[in-house]
Amino acid sequence: MGSKFVIADPRKCVGCRACMAACLVKHYVPGDAPVARLNVVRAGERTAPIVCHHCENAPCAASCPTGALYADGDRVGVRMKRCIGCRSCVVACPYGAVDVVKRYDSTNLGGLVIGSVRNAAVIKCDRCYDRPEGPACVQACTSLALRVVDQDAIGENQSRRQRAIADEMALA
Repeated sequence: MGSKFVIADPRKCVGCRACMAACLVKHYVPGDAPVARLNVVRAGERTAPIVCHHCENAPCAASCPTGALYADGDRVGVRMKRCIGCRSCVVACPYGAVDVVKRYDSTNLGGLVIGSVRNAAVIKCDRCYDRPEGPACVQACTSLALRVVDQDAIGENQSRRQRAIADEMALA
């Protein structure tokens, strides 16, 4: 089975950023970096979120010297605490779906917070792997522009379209 990822239909996206808000809320928990894992971009009159494609041979994971990004079955996972902020993953991602941000971890002495330490944190879509109802962004999308797709299904659909075009050209 191919990897699954969230895909956007820019013809349906209205640019409301509800997907970003849902992602931020999902990741606004202790131990996580409170940052949306997708970014809505505008190109001319169209808008669409940029989301990780969980590539089979993920260049972001291959470029990571510490294993902060890793292949885990059908997704690319994140070990945030391993990130050193080198940004090689950002450069390697062909979709622009990976970022490195500052994360503040508190320093404790007993039950007392005595300070905070600034660390780097790699940020990318985790497809809400721990959320039974699936990705928060897909559920929050008011225009139904987001959906989860399987890489194999996309390949089959592309092959079907290519065969249809070839058949049309043969009839012409």
